[in-house]
Amino acid sequence: MDCELLAPAGNFETALAAFEAGADAVYCGLTEFSARAFADNFGIEDLKNLLRYCRCDRDGQCERRRKVYVTFNTVIDEDNIEAAIEQLARLDEVRPDALIVQDIGVARICRRHFPGLELHASTQLVAHNLEGVLAMKDLGFKRVVLARELSLEEIASIAKRCGDMELEVFIHGALCYSISGLCLFGAMEKGRSGNRGKCPYCCRQASAFTSLYPFSMKDLRLGEDVRKLADAGVASLKIEGRMKSALYVASVTRYYREILNPETQRHRGGVTIGDLETVFSRRTTKLYFEGRGKTVSVRQQDGVIDSESLGHLGAEIGVVKRVTKDREGQRWLRFHTARGLEKHDGLQFEAMTDEGRHLGMGIVEMRQAISRRPVFEVNAGVDVEVLVSEDVERALKPGMKIYCSMSNAVKRLFPTPSFRPSDYEGGIGLDIEVSLSGSRLSAKVLSPFAVEACVDCELQPAKNPEKTAEGVKKAFSKLGGSDYRLRKVSVVDPEKLFAPMSVLNDLRRDLVEKLDEAREKERHEKIGSAIADDFVGGDLSSEHRCIRPSDHLRRVKIRSGQKVPAGEWDEIIVLIGSDRDGLESSGSDKFRLALPVYTAEPEFNRLRVTVKGLLRKGFSKWEASDLATLRMLKELGVTDITADWTLYAFNSRALAELSEMGVKRFVASPENTRENLQYLAESGYDVEFLTQQSTPLFVSLTEPAGRPEDLAVFPRDGLWVTTKKTPRTFETPEGVSTRVDLSWDPA
Repeated sequence: MDCELLAPAGNFETALAAFEAGADAVYCGLTEFSARAFADNFGIEDLKNLLRYCRCDRDGQCERRRKVYVTFNTVIDEDNIEAAIEQLARLDEVRPDALIVQDIGVARICRRHFPGLELHASTQLVAHNLEGVLAMKDLGFKRVVLARELSLEEIASIAKRCGDMELEVFIHGALCYSISGLCLFGAMEKGRSGNRGKCPYCCRQASAFTSLYPFSMKDLRLGEDVRKLADAGVASLKIEGRMKSALYVASVTRYYREILNPETQRHRGGVTIGDLETVFSRRTTKLYFEGRGKTVSVRQQDGVIDSESLGHLGAEIGVVKRVTKDREGQRWLRFHTARGLEKHDGLQFEAMTDEGRHLGMGIVEMRQAISRRPVFEVNAGVDVEVLVSEDVERALKPGMKIYCSMSNAVKRLFPTPSFRPSDYEGGIGLDIEVSLSGSRLSAKVLSPFAVEACVDCELQPAKNPEKTAEGVKKAFSKLGGSDYRLRKVSVVDPEKLFAPMSVLNDLRRDLVEKLDEAREKERHEKIGSAIADDFVGGDLSSEHRCIRPSDHLRRVKIRSGQKVPAGEWDEIIVLIGSDRDGLESSGSDKFRLALPVYTAEPEFNRLRVTVKGLLRKGFSKWEASDLATLRMLKELGVTDITADWTLYAFNSRALAELSEMGVKRFVASPENTRENLQYLAESGYDVEFLTQQSTPLFVSLTEPAGRPEDLAVFPRDGLWVTTKKTPRTFETPEGVSTRVDLSWDPA
């Protein structure tokens, strides 16, 4: 199958393990601007080394065999724009195979100043229908990572109609409760934003009023169904897990490689579900792969929430038969094992600790039940006795399930791969010309940079002139440890002179130094150009840019059918939901209609028909909630468009991009910092600031397994919304337009 298998890499070791296990590509983050800020992540030098490993064999034969994608998938405040540009400039030098981007301002910077960087749209951009995918294409993205909530039918429908746009789909790993990009729980309640790479995993936390985990999702595991995605036209199958170990990534990668290419199992040895579960295992689900209402889960009743347990469980291998005490007072747990075991393997039990974790232990001594002689290992299918402590004995009951939570046999399947940078040449191929004359030795790079270095010296006639070219090639091939490799060298030697190796080496080092200087100069020029981009702040019409004192207006946003609160409102924004067909014609220019934040693929055409009908009724002012609805409004000829906060315009480049797409006014996100709000107020763009809102902490397609007493959880137009029970109030800069947003209120 041609479908790419894409693995996570939280560090260099994990990346190597993924490739050794059969990954076609890995995705990794740098220390900044990554949605997994707490992973080990990569420095630029690590990334260079990884690209060398992927693009060059140890014998120096360079070809693009494997791919590396870098995650640049956080929103960027204005204060961080310059740092982001500097990072992008370094990436432009290194040239990973693509950048995975969330902030459309970053996409704009890349498109205008670093066009050599291929762009993939992060799942944080919430592409969940064809219109969203096409909107990403319009912005210069080559690939889009689809929302996890889509079914196979929806994915196949999009794939058939999205042209040359590549689709990437998650197939395995942890699931967020909220739709990616629409989770504000961490930002609003913990001060750690998932949109900035610092998610505190609020959906994994127990409710303050119950022992259950009402929002904790099972892990995604599609297994054999990944073949259906490949057949549907998906370009890349993605494994989640940049916070996971190298062993986890390697075992999961090999499991799916063997599904996609069964012949690899014969050469490497098969990896089973049980093997995976010894490394890491929550209860699993296929989420909505087979459609809403057809949820398929494994090892528990239907549903996608695991409200009872948290963290690693293991592979089920048996049940407690009994615990006996021998003459020495030692306690032995007897069970029939369905899996081979070794001394020092790990076991876990259904019993829970006081901290809410599964009770576990390592095997320090074991024996077959028919013998008192200790053994190092036992085969599957036998009764075994394992030495346990008194504390463990007290927790165990007959019939209680036993799990293998760590297997040394599985660990041996994936030895730690090694890497020495000196074994791999740099990624920048050089064509060099070396010239010899009586008093001068020079070298110049013909491609990709025009750089020359020279050494003044007295060269003597060569005794063996036929060996001169060989010596030059040998000297200039010694580029190990640098960013370069010798692609081609030519020698101009009309006088047939001899060049000492020491002089050639000095010349090579001087040339490399000048190359580095030239690249650094080019990088700084690009950085300066991107920072001083004259489009930002100087090229938009006053219609889009200017805010006059009379424009400091008060607006309110409500749902269709909701009463307008008392007060003087300059504009009333009405969110059209499931009752959208009941809207009457617009009798006032105070009304603006807002589109929903999530419209499933099968529903989008109906939404388009509804909007056309409302346009005919006289509604000319509209608010987009995402790139899909913005694209649709533009295609329908709407010229008065505002962008709700869910479009995340945090910086000047994002504001400029949306303005160029036809947006006239922006709503500031509730997760803005005070400093960034002040920037938005002074930006010259028409920005509106929230003063009151029941901020949606989670927006999900999944009903939680309970209702925490401190939160309001309610269904809304096919989604499940979680907010605080009382609205939140916000401080806003002085002299700005403001909005009271009642559209997310529980009532």
